[in-house]
Amino acid sequence: MRSLFISLPAICGILSGTVNGAPVQSSFAADAFSSTYDCRYRADTGKCALYPGAITPNGTSTRWPTGASSSAADARGQAWSLATADAASYLPELKAYASSAADYVNPSGGTSMADANVWAVQGYRYTGATPFTLTVTARLDAVFSGAAGNHADNHSLLAVSLFDTDGYTFDYDPARPGGGTCPITGMMASPNPGCAHTPEVFAHHDEFLRDSGAITVTLSYLLKPGQAFYVGAYVDANVCCGGIVDSSNTLTMQFNDASLLVDYPVTLVPEAQTWLMLLGGLTVLAWSRHRPVLASICRHHQPGRAS
Repeated sequence: MRSLFISLPAICGILSGTVNGAPVQSSFAADAFSSTYDCRYRADTGKCALYPGAITPNGTSTRWPTGASSSAADARGQAWSLATADAASYLPELKAYASSAADYVNPSGGTSMADANVWAVQGYRYTGATPFTLTVTARLDAVFSGAAGNHADNHSLLAVSLFDTDGYTFDYDPARPGGGTCPITGMMASPNPGCAHTPEVFAHHDEFLRDSGAITVTLSYLLKPGQAFYVGAYVDANVCCGGIVDSSNTLTMQFNDASLLVDYPVTLVPEAQTWLMLLGGLTVLAWSRHRPVLASICRHHQPGRAS
């Protein structure tokens, strides 16, 4: 079946008859995934290596017009992530949490890993008459348990980008790895085949926390009158060996001045049931589906490689 490209915010606006005079939550797309894994701790590297073939996420993801969430929990531990559109700042708000069970021993004698990932994109158009330097400040706080700080690759990742609307689609299709994360994470090529063709990235930063602390990032870009752009953010929490990485204290983001920004639709490839709901005249879109999204795994957890 051919993929149908459609802007959900644009259709929702037609259905509701509203006209937006400032950035709103409808110009927003988000996705999330979570999982727990068996892994083998290697003392020589201080990392926990996934077993070959063990990279399929086992969490369940849920999506709605202004957010997404995912959760996984079993004997290995638990992981969850959440994205919402912040009505106050008109920017994504992201949370992630991962906990590896301290007393778990897998069938091969190893331990466990928990991984939570979440990302979101929001669209804007600048209505000013003269060029304007826009800045976006993002801050991520994370708390690591003592056990988490003792292992080399336990981490929380923050990635933020400002990028062009041309050539970008937020894609929920698992057959296209990345789900539209490529311009956010900066992973523009191999090992992710979904990143072969991406929009121009105007400003980008990604950084890891490997112990309790905070990351503050400021991106700047000179906007032209009438220019449309996307802001994308990505957070993950990954931990093994009985540790906890808590990045649920929230990624907070803020513009220096949003007074001349209006919302701009995020181009989506929706899942089939979403399109059917729109045809049925529903104005509340919600759907849930268990599926693998390998964006973070491609970046950090390839089989045979320490994760």
